[in-house]
Amino acid sequence: MRGLFLTTICVLLIAVPPWALWAQDGQNLQHKIEALEAQSQKYLQEQKPELAIPVLREITRLDPKNLGARANLGVLLFFQGDYTSAIPLMRTALQLKPDLWKIRALLGIAEKRTGDSGRAQDDLEQAFSKLDDPKIRMQAGLELIELDSSAGELQKALSVTEELERESPQDPHLLFVAYEISSQVLDQTLLNMMVAAPNSAEMHMMMAGVLARRGDHSNAIEQYREAIRLNSELPGVHYELAEQLRTATDPALNAQAEGEFRAALKVNQYDEKAWRRLGEIIAAKGDYKTAQEDYKKALALAPHDSDVQTDLAIALISTNHTQEAIPLLESAEKDDPTNVAAHYRLSLLYRRAGRLADSQREMDLFVHYRDLKAKLGNIFKQMAGGPAPK
Repeated sequence: MRGLFLTTICVLLIAVPPWALWAQDGQNLQHKIEALEAQSQKYLQEQKPELAIPVLREITRLDPKNLGARANLGVLLFFQGDYTSAIPLMRTALQLKPDLWKIRALLGIAEKRTGDSGRAQDDLEQAFSKLDDPKIRMQAGLELIELDSSAGELQKALSVTEELERESPQDPHLLFVAYEISSQVLDQTLLNMMVAAPNSAEMHMMMAGVLARRGDHSNAIEQYREAIRLNSELPGVHYELAEQLRTATDPALNAQAEGEFRAALKVNQYDEKAWRRLGEIIAAKGDYKTAQEDYKKALALAPHDSDVQTDLAIALISTNHTQEAIPLLESAEKDDPTNVAAHYRLSLLYRRAGRLADSQREMDLFVHYRDLKAKLGNIFKQMAGGPAPK
């Protein structure tokens, strides 16, 4: 909070020129105001807000249209939590100079915290896209997300969240907010579908997705089958059913997955994921040459899919084409550094080629990412309906 305060104050001191003074009591008044301004700036630069506040109050009393004094006093009171006193000062400053975007953002936050949601949302929306200070932009964005979400404007909240995620992709609080908003959007969309088309193939497909995420794979399969009965051409439905069948514990269901992947490709021959899964099933039967053709079709559609590159490399290794496999694995780990299979296979191939240092490096990376993914897998197992990462 101290850093945010200093950033805001310093920008105001540099960016806001002294307001043209109204000569109320002649030259003496002007000199007095100038002396007070110098004193307030000194206190601000020394990070002594408790001393600056009474000086700034006196300036605003003597010169009600002094932009710098009103803005800085409003900011100081804001960071002391005195939002009620800060709001009129910041509003007046914005009337004098509407493009003080940091002041408008702080005003919006203060309005939100004093219950004036309507004005808060308006001010934060105006300021958010204009802010260049990362700390203020983050805080303003989070406050705006909360307001949009509370107002039921989930798409607006999601849009702000996505902007902040691009700027701070590893911020844990922001990731949590993104998760919460995405969950709300999903729930709202599901409710809308229930109202609009409760007996549609799309409704059954959505229900199947929810059940699958909750770990209820048996009922998910039934919902996907019902969706196919209603509309066998529904994009993605055969692939999703095949995924449930492929990972089922019943071998009889596993055997049905291939047919669904082929059905998915009849609906959409450009389904890269279906080509890859079909290749995996064929490879599991020992037909690596045919599997290679399926993998190549998938790779042509998604040249940077690390998993497809790895699968194709493994199929090539299985047919003694190791020299062709090495560049594929190198590309796979470049596209996805966490690809444990690519690191492991490369380690073996490098060792076979006498590249011992490279082999050890790849083995170290394999162990590192394998252990990391194991920890993540344990976390996801504890989360209801949380699919483990690949």
